[in-house]
Amino acid sequence: MKMRKYVSAVALALSLGVAVLPSSANAANMKFVYLTQTGIDNSFWQAIKKGMDDACAQFEVDCQLLFTEPNGDLQKHLQNLDTVIEQGVDGIVNVIVNDDLYDEATKRAIDKGIPVITANVDDTQGAAGNARLAFVGQDLFGAGYILTKALLDKIPADQPVNALLGLSAPGQSWAEARIGGAKKYLDELKAASPDRKIAYEVIDSSTDISVTATRICQYVQGHPDTNVYVDAGFWGAGAGECLRDLGVKPGQLHMAMFDLVPVVLDEMKKGYVDLTIDQQPYYQGYLPILQLYMIKKFGLSAFDVNTGKALIEPKDVDAVQKFVEMGVR
Repeated sequence: MKMRKYVSAVALALSLGVAVLPSSANAANMKFVYLTQTGIDNSFWQAIKKGMDDACAQFEVDCQLLFTEPNGDLQKHLQNLDTVIEQGVDGIVNVIVNDDLYDEATKRAIDKGIPVITANVDDTQGAAGNARLAFVGQDLFGAGYILTKALLDKIPADQPVNALLGLSAPGQSWAEARIGGAKKYLDELKAASPDRKIAYEVIDSSTDISVTATRICQYVQGHPDTNVYVDAGFWGAGAGECLRDLGVKPGQLHMAMFDLVPVVLDEMKKGYVDLTIDQQPYYQGYLPILQLYMIKKFGLSAFDVNTGKALIEPKDVDAVQKFVEMGVR
């Protein structure tokens, strides 16, 4: 059975032009497909897959997680969604990283009786902007605001703030929302502290960790007074190595990230990342499958879940490390 399922998953992947990781669940009557716009090499998504796998095994349903290749190709992601709807499944989990691109496809799925739940990233207008039934994920704008506030609280009030904001994927709603929250807090702080120098600049920081590192370090070289960096994802942590090469000491550039991926935790231990935020991706994998199962089996309604905004500091790394290694944080 496992071999047949794997072959089926690969066949679907080939027809869609995507990379696929087959679920460990036993195939059953119900079939759910989880789609993302990101590539298979994104380490953050392994915790989402773990949550999905555990839910699929618990409820004995057949699940597939479809990544998009090339990474971030939104038209390919949409094509994958269209193909899944056409083939027919019992439920869909999708990521909405563009407010307009997925509207028609989502409504078409709903009209065909296929429940759709969004996870990780939602339409910025929520249910008013897309026909999906519910959202399971982080309040992205609020998380960007909270993260930036907590980071700037570490800087004495008599010191200036020269911040660099890394917009990892310009135009994609998750990145725009997080950096939008960061900008909002900085603007509020500037208005409340007219005698303090508070300035920021936004750059396209990329979702390629080596590119992100290069762009951050080049900026710091050209703007040596930069003392704050906020990344829309986790890629900014990759700058630790080149910052050390530049002679930048721990605490000289205060850095904040998202997610509990290994590179972020490693740079926290080395003193180059001050804060990260945990959006609990395991929940983002587990809870949408739970909801789809309950919708199909019992006719229950879907429900929104804010999966979290827990701030993690270097002192917390040892406590969360074991859960990261287990694939659930």
